[in-house]
Amino acid sequence: HSSGTITPPSTPTYPMHSKSSSASSIANSLSSLRRGDSTSSHTRRYRGESISEALEGLEIELPGSEELKAFQYQVSDYEVKDGDKKMPLGSGLWSDVYLGTPCLPRLEERASTSIMSAGSAGSMPTPQMMMTPVKSRSSSVSKGGALPNIPRSYAIKHPATKSSKAVLRSEALILSYLSRFPDSSTHVVDFYGQDMRSEALVLRAMDATLESYIQQDLNSLSEPERASKLKSIFPALARDLIESLEWLGSKSVVHADIKTANILLETSSTSTSTSTSTSTSTPKAVYSDFSSSILVPPATTTTHSSTTPAVNAGPLGGGTWDFLDPLLLSSSTPTSPSAQSDLWSLAITLLTLVIGASPFDGAGNNVFRRREMVKQGTPLGYVGYGDDGLRNLTRLAGLGRNATAWFEMVLVRDVAKRVDVGRWREALL
Repeated sequence: HSSGTITPPSTPTYPMHSKSSSASSIANSLSSLRRGDSTSSHTRRYRGESISEALEGLEIELPGSEELKAFQYQVSDYEVKDGDKKMPLGSGLWSDVYLGTPCLPRLEERASTSIMSAGSAGSMPTPQMMMTPVKSRSSSVSKGGALPNIPRSYAIKHPATKSSKAVLRSEALILSYLSRFPDSSTHVVDFYGQDMRSEALVLRAMDATLESYIQQDLNSLSEPERASKLKSIFPALARDLIESLEWLGSKSVVHADIKTANILLETSSTSTSTSTSTSTSTPKAVYSDFSSSILVPPATTTTHSSTTPAVNAGPLGGGTWDFLDPLLLSSSTPTSPSAQSDLWSLAITLLTLVIGASPFDGAGNNVFRRREMVKQGTPLGYVGYGDDGLRNLTRLAGLGRNATAWFEMVLVRDVAKRVDVGRWREALL
């Protein structure tokens, strides 16, 4: 939306809390993701920490760490209310997302963590401890520690129900792992940790989703203006998403629900600009919503295009029909989400960007017909289907004479005819 920042809620199509002081329980939970299992319902309860202790924890994080990242509210907190009202960004089956405004740590939180830290040696806090003034924020930043990067605003993703906590827990573990790599912000939404007070995920709020960008910034234009803008932004935007998919593969992560709603954009235009819709600047894109994601064993001789699914992966627990690889829907030879199915989903996502709608929209509201079309594995054959078929074909052709051929390198049912992600990137228009 041009009037504010948004981030998508957990995907509606996806399908408790007890004490655990052992760090190994967190690693075990993440290891279960490698096997495709659901995560444990247990969550770690963190003891109170001083600000300096929290900063020390930030300093020792290393890429590849499988420890759950907890949001350091002792250093910088947030508010989700504007006056007496929360500012909703979206909602789904598993979560409700609210806009969060960064703020200083609450006095009671700082006092509580200071007292808990003082009494952590096994003795109860004394009256003297409780009367001791809490140090100022600046005086607590010691040992050369630096404050973490604080965004303009947060997207606070709360579990919608009690049963949703396990889903967000799974996503928090994946994001904790990915966010520790130095270049993660280039490829995935910034993750600041799971708030152990509410089990909400604390994410960076961005300007739009690819879904809203298509509807508001592209489809609102005249056909000549749309064609010109699309031709300008498509190569760079597509390359960014393909390279980010390669990056996820290098980290052994299968997203398993790539679609227009799960790609976040940061645009350079402002809400006060009168030329927002006609701006030809390419938005910055990152992947979000890792609710269905899994870790696969690191490949030794295979590449990201490998069809090898996660070991012992469970049944498909997420994904959105229009974007699913038909191989995942086969009753005769069922398979699990893999790097190859992620590539298919990205190709459908980019095709949707080009034509401005799902290639299966010709089925209308007939859900059965739509699903049968998806199972056929020939989405390019349905681009010209229905009332908007001619418009869709014109938009696809306007991208360039080789556009259809480029999509056909991935969007074919015969796996043997599909190229890998590297070759698809090299052949980009």
